[in-house]
Amino acid sequence: MAYKYIDISKYQGDVDFEKVKDHVDGIIIRAGYGQNNIDSKFKRNISECNRLGIPCGVYWFSYAYNEELARKEAEYCLAAIKPYRVELPVCFDFEYDSIKKIKAEHGVTVDKKLAITLCHAFCGAVEAAGYYAMNYTGADFFRNYYDETTLRYDLWFANPKSKADPAKPPRECGIWQYSWTGRVPGING
Repeated sequence: MAYKYIDISKYQGDVDFEKVKDHVDGIIIRAGYGQNNIDSKFKRNISECNRLGIPCGVYWFSYAYNEELARKEAEYCLAAIKPYRVELPVCFDFEYDSIKKIKAEHGVTVDKKLAITLCHAFCGAVEAAGYYAMNYTGADFFRNYYDETTLRYDLWFANPKSKADPAKPPRECGIWQYSWTGRVPGING
């Protein structure tokens, strides 16, 4: 069975959740990024999902460049979500933008081994806290930075297709993001 989830952050502005609730099965909310930077709309977004009974999960955009920082980011994420009901996955989001910033600001070159280590550190901390951990990745990033045989966590796989059949993802994954765009009543942008 295919479920319809959307992901939101401050970039969607003030979402009208009363309108959204009848058009989605769940929402993945950006909790924050880096070293304890909480998304400016996180508390409002998760509070509204909880109030209206909309199942939700979260993602944390990572700028970790070592195992300790990845675990610390997980701690920040877990602290942010502790007061709320989170039924969907808690996701590690590490992307090309993460790698560019890490190289520019810290001089660290991320390779496949480090990317997998960071994912395992974050997701391991999330699982130890009793949540379902998931790793967000795009198709190209997956090819270049992850390894099918060593990556232990379910994927939120971003691989949009122009004529996608939501019931037929291009690979095994927990969530398939088949579009970058979509119109959902109650969201402008």
